[in-house]
Amino acid sequence: MITADGLQTAPAPTAAPGEPRDGAPTEAERRAALRRRSRRRKATATRYGLPALVLLALLGLWALLSVGGIVSDLVLPTPFEVAKSLVDDRAVYWMNARVTLLEIALGAAIGVSLGLLFGVMVGLNRGLRAALYPLLVGSQSLPVLALAPILVLWLGFGIAPKVVIVVQIIFFPVTVATIQGLGAVSAEVLVFGRSLGASAWTLFWKVRVPAMMPHVFGGLKIASSYAAVAAVIAEYTGAEKGLGALMTRANSDYNIPVVFGSVVIVTVIGLGLFLLVSLLERRVTPWARRADEI
Repeated sequence: MITADGLQTAPAPTAAPGEPRDGAPTEAERRAALRRRSRRRKATATRYGLPALVLLALLGLWALLSVGGIVSDLVLPTPFEVAKSLVDDRAVYWMNARVTLLEIALGAAIGVSLGLLFGVMVGLNRGLRAALYPLLVGSQSLPVLALAPILVLWLGFGIAPKVVIVVQIIFFPVTVATIQGLGAVSAEVLVFGRSLGASAWTLFWKVRVPAMMPHVFGGLKIASSYAAVAAVIAEYTGAEKGLGALMTRANSDYNIPVVFGSVVIVTVIGLGLFLLVSLLERRVTPWARRADEI
């Protein structure tokens, strides 16, 4: 190619067949991207579609048993009666749900903090692990229904005993998950890091914490699914407000739709907490995503 100055330059390179032009993706890359999108769509449909179908089937069975008169409405109200109660008495539900949510929030904050701190201390110290781990496991043999009245006697009928019950339920799975996560790091990785001059703090922050976090979120998922139930059980033993107290009063008055409405709200709270932890896990630990999510 001859320029205006009379100089000869090399011709502009042309893309080979199948190669991208000006940074455009190749045909193989486009097909791979389409396959990934198709897999994600199928995984999403399976993850949300199947539970929705199961839920609809359970609602249909519930309606069949109650509306069809197979089970007395004194024992099993119809879904329509429960829905009507949720709408008509929404102010009462919300007033009591706020108390339960406050107990869960305070208990979760304290339980997660103590669980992480205790788990790191025990996980990094063999002596503490040998001395305290059996006691930690034994603490879970204490039945909540037996512990709750004792806490009421000690702490009164306020919010304190309910928060302690939630802390006790959340503390164990978070602590155990933290200990297991710290133990998941192989000795070879730690030895290699020390050979490169990494300090103990650097190894903890750069190696142990990333390995620990997926385990911690697994424990948080378990804890979140039990937190609402723990708060309600604690309210059974003595409370003026809260979903557990509302269920106790409604059961005494044979107001079964309100009992079932409270159960629905507790279930929604538990599911919401689980989904919140799952979303936080995807944000905090993107390297731990499963292969079917990629």
